[in-house]
Amino acid sequence: MNPKITREETIARLNALLAEELEASIRYLHLGSMVQGIDRLIVQKILQENHEETVEHAQQVSEKILQLGGNPSPRIQLNLDGRRYSGQQAIAEALLFEQAALDGYRDLLEQVDSSGDVVLEEFARQQVAVESEHVSQLQMLLVESPVGDQ
Repeated sequence: MNPKITREETIARLNALLAEELEASIRYLHLGSMVQGIDRLIVQKILQENHEETVEHAQQVSEKILQLGGNPSPRIQLNLDGRRYSGQQAIAEALLFEQAALDGYRDLLEQVDSSGDVVLEEFARQQVAVESEHVSQLQMLLVESPVGDQ
């Protein structure tokens, strides 16, 4: 590790990311069940796919923690409300999860960049790329183009 971050700090940061991924996966499940309206089936499918991918990310983060000699021990803080969402509202909410993940992985990359742990640096870079793509895809779903506007 470089002077910016110790192994213990890296493990703590990874545990925070693990918590974010696990929280997001639960939020995706909850959002999927709370979507109503004409686009419910389409949005539920998108949310289910994102749920599955966040679970994969959580597993990858857990592996990184173990590789560093730590123990996966996320602190999950989650409050879910019972309100219903339109498809657009659900996508906007999902965009918040993805942006938080992107910000978290960018912070990790900044902390481990040039640390000498090439595997961890590459992991952080890959996650930044993946989360950037997710953010972009969700942003595109929120863009409305008026009929006839091309």
